[in-house]
Amino acid sequence: MEGVSTMEQPVETLEGWYCEHLVWKINWPLLRSLDKATRNSVIDSYHKINKSLEEVEPDQGSHYWFRVNGFKGDLGLMVLRPSLMDLTAVEALIAKSALGTILQPSRSFVSVTEVGTYTGKPKTDRGWAYVNAHLKPQLPAMNCICFYPMNKRRWPGANWYELPYAKRQEEMHEHGTIGRQYAGKIKQYITGAIGFDDDEWGVTLFADDPLEIKKLVTEMRYAAASAVYGDFPYFIIGTRLTENAWANLLALDEGGAE
Repeated sequence: MEGVSTMEQPVETLEGWYCEHLVWKINWPLLRSLDKATRNSVIDSYHKINKSLEEVEPDQGSHYWFRVNGFKGDLGLMVLRPSLMDLTAVEALIAKSALGTILQPSRSFVSVTEVGTYTGKPKTDRGWAYVNAHLKPQLPAMNCICFYPMNKRRWPGANWYELPYAKRQEEMHEHGTIGRQYAGKIKQYITGAIGFDDDEWGVTLFADDPLEIKKLVTEMRYAAASAVYGDFPYFIIGTRLTENAWANLLALDEGGAE
């Protein structure tokens, strides 16, 4: 990059769809106070929202609903769209719906799908197909999702942004080698958030077996890119919420979760 020293040179990145991770808490007392007809309207509202999201997919985005484990939230949505305005429209669609009346925002993360070029840009059609599948992905229908933000440290003696480009390239190669060992077990998507949110990147992992996520994250902790230079503020884990599971989630009278 002209005018920038080798030590300070940022890696070139390729970007695709804009992304939001949205997490809400369900207002259970309010939901419990609703009569059955009104509660059914909330359930129907979800189906209408889902249909609206699916109408523009797969050409203009993708989405994944999930039930959050733990007290960080109850309901989560990862949604991808071509523009920030499209994401705002999705937020408004949910907020103005009957479903929105029982949801209390808990967390959000705004970013854009990103592929770094530390290993160079693809030189084959197959390589570009792989990149494009991460820039404009169709999110997998796997059982489990894990999301966490990530930052690179700027500590004295451990400042990622002061490392020479070649050193950063070496560290990211090690990181990528570990990730490739989980091919077929885990789908990983990186989203860039510098200038978009409080943290620098988002990492989203999908798996059918949540233990594979635990193993991958643990193994990567020993790579220098994470052990020395990585910072991970929080983790969110959840399970895929299908349309059938949605009705069960709110069916309080029939033994649903409260």
